Amino acid sequence: MYVCKACGVNLPDNASFCPNCGIELNEQNMGEAPKALEPVEQPCVPTQAPDEWIDGQKPEPNTEKEKQPDPPKKGKWKFQAAHFLLVLPVLILTALLVVVVIAFNTDPKSDVEEKVEMFHEGLAPLPTAVEDGTLLWGYINKDGKLVIQPQFEQALNFSGNGLAAVCQQGKWGYINKNGEFEIHPTFEAADEFGENEYAPVKMNGAWGYIDKSGGFVINPQFDGVEPFAENGLALVQIGGKYGYINRKGVYVIEPRYENARSFGLSGYAAVFVFQKWGMIDKKGEYVINPQFDEMSPFANNDLALVEMNGKYGYINRKGSYVVSPIYEDASSFGENGIAMVKLNGKYGYINSNCQFVIEPTYDMALPFSSDNGLAAVCEEAGGPWGYIGYDGKYKIEATYAFAGEFKSGVAAVTDGEGVFYIDKNGKEIFRPSTDCIHAGTFTEDGYAVIDCINEERDGGYIVINKRGDVIVAFTRLFARE
Repeated sequence: MYVCKACGVNLPDNASFCPNCGIELNEQNMGEAPKALEPVEQPCVPTQAPDEWIDGQKPEPNTEKEKQPDPPKKGKWKFQAAHFLLVLPVLILTALLVVVVIAFNTDPKSDVEEKVEMFHEGLAPLPTAVEDGTLLWGYINKDGKLVIQPQFEQALNFSGNGLAAVCQQGKWGYINKNGEFEIHPTFEAADEFGENEYAPVKMNGAWGYIDKSGGFVINPQFDGVEPFAENGLALVQIGGKYGYINRKGVYVIEPRYENARSFGLSGYAAVFVFQKWGMIDKKGEYVINPQFDEMSPFANNDLALVEMNGKYGYINRKGSYVVSPIYEDASSFGENGIAMVKLNGKYGYINSNCQFVIEPTYDMALPFSSDNGLAAVCEEAGGPWGYIGYDGKYKIEATYAFAGEFKSGVAAVTDGEGVFYIDKNGKEIFRPSTDCIHAGTFTEDGYAVIDCINEERDGGYIVINKRGDVIVAFTRLFARE
C-alpha cells in the first residue's frame, strides 16, 4: 500500500492518480504506507476458511471515465442517507415513526445511537381524512388529543427548538407548538432541525442550511446534505461526489468519494472509493484503507463488522483483522460486547475476544437486546422460538411461533392465535382484540403502532402504550403523491 507524497493520502494498489489531489502518480510522488493499515490474518475461531475468504482482493482503479462504479451492495447493510435520495413521506406512518415490524435490522448508519421516539416535544404528527377525502396532517399529544388541527399536506416531528417542518400548498416551512408559522413555507423540501440548530432545506433545486430565524447560514448549493456530526462536519453531495463541510459551509474534505457516510462518535467516517469501503479521520486522511466490500461503524469495544466476498469478520481501529471473514452472517457488537454470528449454517454468539460464549447451535436467531440481555432463538427451522440469557439457558421457554427483539422492555411474539406483546418474564401484557397484520416494536418513549383489521374488515392502525391502552386509532389511507 502506498501514499501520495503530494498530499499524504493513502492510495489503493495500482492507482494511476491520487483520489485526493488528482496528481498523476509515478515513482517520485509515491511512498509506502504504514504496514499497520493492512489487515492481518488472525482468525480467533478454530474453523478455517478457504484462503480466498481471508485475503480478499485489493481495490482496482477505474480508469475508464465513461464507466460508472457499481453502487454499494445493499441488503443487510442498511445505512441511510435520507437527503441524498429524499422521498417525502406518502404513507401515513412515515412521519409518525419508522415502524419496525417483526423483521429487524441491527446495523446503524453510524456509531451515533439514534433515539427512536414517537412523541417529540410531546407531540406526534397524525394524518386525518377530511370531508372531501383529502388526507391532511395535524398533531396529537400523548393522550391522543388533537392539539394542532389537520391542515398540512405533510408534517415532520418537532425538534428540540420547538419547531416542526410542515408542507402547505406544496411549500415547506416551520411551525411552533401552537400550529403557527415561525418560518413561512417557501422551501421545496425541508427536514428537522439538528442539535446545532441548523436545518437542511431545498430551494431552487439545491440544498443548504437555515437557522431558527429562517435565514440561510449556508446557501443552497448541494445536491444532497446530511445533518452535522458532533465534530462539526456535515456530509454533502455535489456533482455525484461526496465530501464534508464545516459550519461555515467551507469544504474541510473536498468532494472526491463515490459514496460516504457521516462521521460518528468514533471520529471516523466510512468512504467508498474504487468499489471498496475504508475510513477517514476529520482531516480526510485514511485510517483504514479502502479494501472492504462493506463495513459497519465501530462498536463500543472498538471492533467493526466488515464484509469480504460474502463473508463477515471484524477489524480493530488499526484496520487489522481480529477475526477474518469466515462467518456466513454476523451482527455488530452490542453494548454488552456480544455479537451474533453464523458459522457452518448455525447461529451462535461471540465476545469481544471473538470467542464463542454460546456455541453455534441455532437455525435462527436475533442479537441480544441491550434492554434486558435476552436473545430470541430457534433451534430448528419451523420450530418454536424462545429467549436465552448470556449463559445460553432459556429464560423464556421456546413456545412461540415467532419471537421478536425486546425494545423498551417489551417484545412482540406470535402463537397459534396471533400476535401479542410480552414482558421480560414472558408475561403477556397486551393482545390486540382485532386481527393484527403487523405489530411494531415499542419506541423509547413507550409507544407502538399496530397494523390491524377490525371487525368490519377495514384496515387501520392503533397506537398503544405499554399498558395496552389505545391512545388513538385511525384508518389506513394514503397521502396524495
